[in-house]
Amino acid sequence: MKFIYFIFISIYSNIIFSQNCDYWQQKVDYKITCEVDKNKIEGQEKIVYYNNSPDTLHKIYFHLYYNAFQKESMMSKRAQTIVDPERNMDKKFEALKEKDSGKVEISSLKQDNNNLDFEIIETILKAKLDSPLAPGDSTVFDLSFKTQIPELIRRAGMDSNEGIKYNMAQWYPKIVEYDYQGYHPDFYIGREFYGVWGNYDVTINIDSKYTVAAGCDYFEKSTIGDKTKWHFTSKNVHDFVWAADEDYVHYSIQADSLTTFHFYYQNEGIRKESWPKLGNIMKDAFKFMNSRYGRYQYPTYSFIEAGDGGMEYPLATFITGKRSINSLTGISIHEFLHSWYQMQLATNESLYPWMDEGFTSFATIEVMEYLINRGELDREFPDFPFENDYNNFMKFQDSNISEPMSTHSDRYDTNLAYSLNAYNGGLVFLEQLEYIIGKQDFDKGLLDYFNKWKFKHPTPNDFIRVMEKNSDLELHWYLQYFIDGLYFIDYSIANVEPKNKNTTKITLENNGDFPMPIDVLVTLKDGTIKYFNIPLTMMLGHKKQDAYNFTVLPSWDWVDKNYEFELEIKYSDIQNIDINPSHRLADIESNNNKWINQN
Repeated sequence: MKFIYFIFISIYSNIIFSQNCDYWQQKVDYKITCEVDKNKIEGQEKIVYYNNSPDTLHKIYFHLYYNAFQKESMMSKRAQTIVDPERNMDKKFEALKEKDSGKVEISSLKQDNNNLDFEIIETILKAKLDSPLAPGDSTVFDLSFKTQIPELIRRAGMDSNEGIKYNMAQWYPKIVEYDYQGYHPDFYIGREFYGVWGNYDVTINIDSKYTVAAGCDYFEKSTIGDKTKWHFTSKNVHDFVWAADEDYVHYSIQADSLTTFHFYYQNEGIRKESWPKLGNIMKDAFKFMNSRYGRYQYPTYSFIEAGDGGMEYPLATFITGKRSINSLTGISIHEFLHSWYQMQLATNESLYPWMDEGFTSFATIEVMEYLINRGELDREFPDFPFENDYNNFMKFQDSNISEPMSTHSDRYDTNLAYSLNAYNGGLVFLEQLEYIIGKQDFDKGLLDYFNKWKFKHPTPNDFIRVMEKNSDLELHWYLQYFIDGLYFIDYSIANVEPKNKNTTKITLENNGDFPMPIDVLVTLKDGTIKYFNIPLTMMLGHKKQDAYNFTVLPSWDWVDKNYEFELEIKYSDIQNIDINPSHRLADIESNNNKWINQN
């Protein structure tokens, strides 16, 4: 039955993971003007929507995220029924009063000056177009909205725990993405976001006592009486976020010749020590990020004290600020790295959260190692820096809460399963891929992936194809085994014996159901080290280079549980054998990976 499931899901994945070779994507330009008064926003949007798809569109959807922050919303019900609610959301919703709830009301919606009928289903607005939108055409939507800003329950709202007044993420009616799979009108349950690339022109009128921080290319302000008009513009992004507080202080540094960093925080307590140091550390980290993961494409980035932890947005992050410099640096690195894997690549996180969270977690450890080695961060990693993530993921695989990584972000049975798959699983997927194809091809592939797919919403298939082209290996088997099912890796050294006077016979066994190539390290008693690589036949080749030199052995067919090979080495000369010397193979049982010669 498991085999049949695998065949079905593999065929299904090849469909949903693949984009048409004639790539296209939609575009949208927002002009938003709003008035902020206490916990109310009244605003207008003029939206130019470009249909670059091959389809004629007959309807449009908008996200109305703040409708989720109500006592009987799906987000509330989910928080109160899931076995492991995060951040006390269940208790927050249970205690939520009407005056502190969120609400988005749409007073009018027009297409090219013609009124549209619409219905609101919690966090989604659905409208039939007055005039169908043909391929290659554009249309203009005019929308008037009134929003009640909720208390901060998750990511956005009024009055954070650290006293930030306005934490304004997902605050405006936002057009739902339409791609090769159609519309993605996901109800907001508390997970991830997916948006249309475009330009933003945003004007916020607010009490002059507030300093407004935003993710933007450019801003200007003018004050009349007790109101300040803040004008922001951003180009080629898929969201716009802002925060405001009376106590913000601000400084900026030139990160390099193309990009400026901005920092907004409350200058009190531990922040007085940590935040002023953050700028130069992030400037140094930025050099490594650009060389390793691809050149950051925007002129600015803002680190803003706001929200309820750490959350990434285009050109900015919200992070809590009461942190030591180590903690502040760690969260800043992680959230900024989302600018590569979510803000510039912008995978659909609802479907593939591991492609952002996991890849970002992988990069975070690399960048932190870089800073540690330069003496800028006081922290230690194991010899294999990804060891903790590997261990957590492998324990999860062997648990009764394990779920496939292909699970929709909102559909996980537990928040823990989501986190372990998205963060740890995505990291292991990437680091283990380096093991399969070799470090040199992997490093080049990582850069090629960014350069080919920036600003294009890549899918898992798009990523694996880049790695196939760089390595000249077949790799879809790896994607399917890792993402689609509940498969585990467990290889062992079954037997080592002398074949004759000068030859040793080694037998390996596959005790799991996830086939992999195998690296073998043979250490001789005189200290000599010899590396061997056993490719997987499905790869139709082998890695060419890695962090060490190796001898390639005949490939292993995935249908065979056992594999035998002989080495022209005396049995008595061997000290030990290790089939996972780099620790990059996510083998759930490490005790059978080593053999020590007792003679």
